[in-house]
Amino acid sequence: MNTNISNISWSKSVVNLLVKKNIKYACISPGSRNTALTYALIKQKSIKCISHIDERSSAFFGLGISKKTNSPAIILTTSGTATANLLPAIIEAYYSMTPLIIITADRPKRLLNTGENQTIDQTSIYSSYIRGMIDIKKSNETSLLKKINKTINLAIGDHKNIPGPVHINIRFDEPLYDKNKKLIHINLDNNITLKKNINLKLPKFKRPLIVCGELNYSESKHIYKLIRSLDFPVFADINSHLRHYKDKNINVFYDYYCNNIEKPDLIIRFGTKPISKSLNKLLTKNKKNTYLIHPYLHFNDNAMHAVKAFGNHISFNIRPHTKLDKNWVNQIKNAETNIIKKIDTISKSNNNEISLITSLIDKLTKKDHLFIGNSSPIRSFNKFTGKLKNEIQTFTNRGASGIDGIISTALGISFINDKSNNFLVIGDISFFHDINGFHVLKSLKINLTIIVINNKGGQIFSTLDYANKNIEKFDEFWITPQNIKINNVANLFNLKYFKLNTKKLKEEISKISNLKGVKIIEVKTSSSLDIKIDKKLSLV
Repeated sequence: MNTNISNISWSKSVVNLLVKKNIKYACISPGSRNTALTYALIKQKSIKCISHIDERSSAFFGLGISKKTNSPAIILTTSGTATANLLPAIIEAYYSMTPLIIITADRPKRLLNTGENQTIDQTSIYSSYIRGMIDIKKSNETSLLKKINKTINLAIGDHKNIPGPVHINIRFDEPLYDKNKKLIHINLDNNITLKKNINLKLPKFKRPLIVCGELNYSESKHIYKLIRSLDFPVFADINSHLRHYKDKNINVFYDYYCNNIEKPDLIIRFGTKPISKSLNKLLTKNKKNTYLIHPYLHFNDNAMHAVKAFGNHISFNIRPHTKLDKNWVNQIKNAETNIIKKIDTISKSNNNEISLITSLIDKLTKKDHLFIGNSSPIRSFNKFTGKLKNEIQTFTNRGASGIDGIISTALGISFINDKSNNFLVIGDISFFHDINGFHVLKSLKINLTIIVINNKGGQIFSTLDYANKNIEKFDEFWITPQNIKINNVANLFNLKYFKLNTKKLKEEISKISNLKGVKIIEVKTSSSLDIKIDKKLSLV
């Protein structure tokens, strides 16, 4: 193979290809081996480059950009252990089907296993969690650029391929910063394969149910049209983008009664698995009667009937003279009404997660962006949030549901969204886990209001069935309360800080969110009270 092309020229050729693919953002961490690629990216005016000192935060920030834009961001690192720090975000991108382009600089293959400093095997480091991988050294052959182009296409996805992260490992020999020579160019094939429409014939039913997990914001509009056409009861997650519709069929408090109602004889699912553990148990019991409608989710779902289709490419064939069981519909309606009354009473009188959530939701306006952290916050939002007053965009990291990288992902989304207010609700442990993400604010102006639920540790463990077994040092090794003060973190990064109760939050949230920059609001809640309330609401 002819390798006369320089490092700089090869890197510019790769970056020019990325521009042709309409890639607009690159998150870059410092290093030496990636010098030529960094230089080529920052010289390219069509790509906005963001510097990150922490590779893990960089990858999650890029993940946030990709979630908001539905287009892959570039994540660039140097060689060695820097590459390993990207793995958590790559796993999340893989399971949430979020496109990412991971580019790692590497050393020549001849140096592997020789004791050469900072040299590790990078080729299979993400092997279980990527859609495609290519390991290359610089070359003046157009065939390699074509292979890179195909790898990028795997990240973007189409009707045949699932979107997600891809890995491009590029090897550079010294001198790393050399002379610019002739560039390589390729012509792109823009042919798109269109998927035919599907007409699904449904079996006989009397008690049908629609279950909606996480849905892409644009896809949710197509799903809602299908829901309207079917006229079945719907259980809609907080991240389904369906709770703002004023529709009698959409139910939101199912977590408290879904296993106490009569068994459904047909379930149609849209989106990912729901958040509710109770609802997932119902789905498991009724696997044989469940139809999952999704173009990609067959790769990570146990639904017996998986129909590969987008919402705007499917219609349903219902047998003539099919009638819904009115008692079934009324069971759901009555149970929903019962919970609504109880939650309204509780939210007005207590400083707990219910009152916190309702205080925030009441103040969100149309097009506001809300990122919900994992562990306790997402479950609380799903359980306690009623119908939304306005159409907001919600985001989560529910692909692998980790607590890492939550701040960085929210910052990435907020960086793109400068048209409306951005909010992040996060637990105290998740908050401390990702404070390195704030380093990016040194060079970027981002507007984000962060509400930290301070309930003294990972209180999600307090809700588990073994929490009352008197396990030795349960607080120290499960709950893990921290002594770090949230206001000290705010001071460290020069962020605006407020400490409020839920009543004050309702009064002040609009004013605080309109301030420029990143604002941190600390709200203390009683974890024991939240658990008691949750158990009380379950008695339907």
